[in-house]
Amino acid sequence: MSFKKLAAPTLKELFIQELETMILSGELPIGSKLPTERELAKTTGISRSVVNAGIVEMADKGFLEIIPRKGTYVTNYPVNGK
Repeated sequence: MSFKKLAAPTLKELFIQELETMILSGELPIGSKLPTERELAKTTGISRSVVNAGIVEMADKGFLEIIPRKGTYVTNYPVNGK
């Protein structure tokens, strides 16, 4: 009998999956502003650094736009997606 190696997703990966699902389903429509990192960390129960890392990765993928001192917005990912 052989078992395959198990790997649990990290909190960052789970956060990204959840955010991506919300965006693709339309629950977070294009142009909508995300809550602050602090609010997201509090509501999801994960650290702010994990939230920040997830948001930065989603911005790199083209799903989000981070505007300093203004907020984070859902972008037109079909056009901006990488």
